[in-house]
Amino acid sequence: MKTKKLFFLFSILLSMLATNALAYDIEAKNAEGVTLYYDFIRDNTELEVSAKYDYGYHHKYSGSVVIPEDVTYNNKTYKVTRIGRFAFSGSSDMTSVTLPNSVYHIAMGAFENCSSLTSITLPNNVEYIEQEAFYGCSSLISINIPEKVRGIGNSAFEGCNSLKSITIPNSTLSIGFNIFANCSNLESVTIGESVISIEKNAFVGCSSLTSVNIPNSVTSIDKFAFSNCGLVSITIPNSVTSIRETAFYGCGQLKSITIPNSVTSIEAFTFCNCTTMETVTIPNSVISIGDNAFCFCACITSATIPNSVEFIGKEAFKQCYQLETVTIPNSVKSIGKSAFEECQQLRKITSKIVNPFAIDDKTFDEYTYTTATLYVPKGTVAAYKVNDGWKNFKNIVEEGTSTGIADAEATANLIDAIGTVEYTESSKAKIAAARAAYDALTKEQQALVKNLSVLIAAEEAYDKLAKEATGISNITTDNVLNDGKYVVDGKIILVKNGRKYNLNGVTK
Repeated sequence: MKTKKLFFLFSILLSMLATNALAYDIEAKNAEGVTLYYDFIRDNTELEVSAKYDYGYHHKYSGSVVIPEDVTYNNKTYKVTRIGRFAFSGSSDMTSVTLPNSVYHIAMGAFENCSSLTSITLPNNVEYIEQEAFYGCSSLISINIPEKVRGIGNSAFEGCNSLKSITIPNSTLSIGFNIFANCSNLESVTIGESVISIEKNAFVGCSSLTSVNIPNSVTSIDKFAFSNCGLVSITIPNSVTSIRETAFYGCGQLKSITIPNSVTSIEAFTFCNCTTMETVTIPNSVISIGDNAFCFCACITSATIPNSVEFIGKEAFKQCYQLETVTIPNSVKSIGKSAFEECQQLRKITSKIVNPFAIDDKTFDEYTYTTATLYVPKGTVAAYKVNDGWKNFKNIVEEGTSTGIADAEATANLIDAIGTVEYTESSKAKIAAARAAYDALTKEQQALVKNLSVLIAAEEAYDKLAKEATGISNITTDNVLNDGKYVVDGKIILVKNGRKYNLNGVTK
């Protein structure tokens, strides 16, 4: 009985394979002698190019393939109007395809993984490109999307990593899920003015895409839509009301961004890891800043949070290493844990909150609590000093109170003004002014001057230039102790037995 049952199952399997081998209606050679396979569609009035499976193995094509517009079968002529599902899938040696003008539909996976296909011209009548139609066509350099195309399926061009430019026509309403994902050489994208949404992962991993123009028709940008792109700048139009979390995650070249007034929330990880972003403008329409929204934005130097914001999520600005100043409006009702943790340059926090609420001890890190100054509204210092989190600040003062920060900033500006060091009186004067200003500061103020190394390097550079010019060291009068030749205030000084001489004799 068991043997008969196995034989019966084996017979069914053979039958299925045999049926699979004939999974098309007709076959016909084109003008070049290449056999193509077709199925009847639309009540047997038209044909679509279909896939052929030889006992489980997909039939593959090579070289150039021309698909005819008309096929005659049993003395009747039929139009070829569709490229069927997986018709040419996996034909890794096929280099080009010519489609007839009669084709209006390209079905799912029609040309997926045709890795040697370098270009294809889609007929003007094409209206639909289904999902994964050109997935993995890694040699595809260019492709036109006709003006009649109304829908482009998910992952239609995913992994086409040789594709350099693309134009989405005005007829298309949505840029779907993963459509251009990991097209790493895509440099130029033109989005039609009828596109309403840019869906999840639409351009994720397009590392060569440095700019993109988003038209006023777009209302939503989904998760990871431009994640890990090469964007340097982008303008988001006022039509956009929704920017989902992670939409611009990891755009490491993005320098600046302006968020439109139509956006009410900046969701989690939206701009996280945009490591070169220096400025961001948050509009008054924003109510909440989500978890990790700007984390690892290492080049942002200041953040002004508008009066509309009520919630700042956890780790919202974590590891913004260059962040120096933050203004928190009175509208804020909660600040998440580690919101400003590891912001190592943060020295000035201005809180406009009149009735302070408790925050987590790790909202700011220990270094910030010790070195930064917290400015609070008049008459609220005592309230801040008893509230959890806020009370960790060593320096809490009312707004308008001088703490020496201005002097430290002025000194840092003098150091920056030194510029290129030259062996001139002007350069020497700049270095001397910066040194005098720095030495006049208190130790606490000196700790706020972050470019001291620039001053030290300038002094060493000037001394080296002086030595090269005169053959002797440059030294201040107070330090002339040993016998020798020196330059003091630009004049040659001789020291012998503790006495100083210039060319006119004894100086002291």
